Amino acid sequence: MAAKFTFYGGMCVLVERSDGKKLLFDPYISDNPQTTTPLENFYDIDYLFVTHNAGDHVGDADVIMEQAPKAILISGKDVNRRVQKRTKLPRERYFGTIYGDCRRLDELTVYHTVNAIHRSKETTNGVEASNPAFGFIVEVEPGVTYYHVGDTCLFGDMRMYRELYHPTVMTVGISKFKEPYPPCEMPPREAAYAVSYIGPDVVIPTHYPTGSSAPQEFQQHMATLAPNVVVRGEIEKTFTYYPFRVE
Repeated sequence: MAAKFTFYGGMCVLVERSDGKKLLFDPYISDNPQTTTPLENFYDIDYLFVTHNAGDHVGDADVIMEQAPKAILISGKDVNRRVQKRTKLPRERYFGTIYGDCRRLDELTVYHTVNAIHRSKETTNGVEASNPAFGFIVEVEPGVTYYHVGDTCLFGDMRMYRELYHPTVMTVGISKFKEPYPPCEMPPREAAYAVSYIGPDVVIPTHYPTGSSAPQEFQQHMATLAPNVVVRGEIEKTFTYYPFRVE
C-alpha cells in the first residue's frame, strides 16, 4: 500500500489513498496566494477535514461541500454551522467532532481528533465566541498514518501521540502565515522539536508566508533535532509515501 501527498500552501494538504479515495485537509484554495490549482480539482474528494474556523483553514469548505456530492465533512460544530449557511447537508454527510473522537470512516480509514492549543472563532449577531481547534491523526490505510497538526503551539503530549498512533507522515506549522499578523504558534526551532517528539518518516513544513526564511531555518534545526526525518515542503509537488520508503 502507498499514499500520495500534495501540499498546496497554507496548511492545505490532499492525501490520496492507494485505492483512489481522497482526503482533503484545511481547504484554503481560491484565496490562497501560494497555489494556482483550480478549486474544481477538489470536487471529487471523499473526506474533508477542517481543523478550525479561520479563513486560511476553513477556506472553501462551504463551496466544496456544495459541489462535491460524495464528500463527508469532519470538523467542529462551528465550522459545520458555517458550511451549512451555504448548503444544508444531509446528516450522513457531516460529523461534529470533539477531542477524543475516534471514528472509522470506511474499511481502511480511521481518524482520531486530538488536541491543538489554539482557538476557533465565530461571530454571531456581533458577539464573538471561541470554540475548540483540533488536530487530526488519520490511519489512512495500513502502514500510513497522517498527523495533521492544525494551528498549535508546541506541547509535550505530542510524545504520547507518537506512542499511541505512530504517525508516519505529518505537517507542522513553522511560522505565522500572514504578515504583519503577529501570532506565531510555532517558530522553526519549536516546530523541529515537535517533529522530534512525533518521530515520523516524513514531515511537511507549512503555515508560512511566501518569501519567508522560516523553511530554511526549519531545515537547519531539523538537521540537529530530527536528522533522519525526510522534509518534503514543495508546494503543488506530489510525493508518494510507501511504508519505509518515499518517492
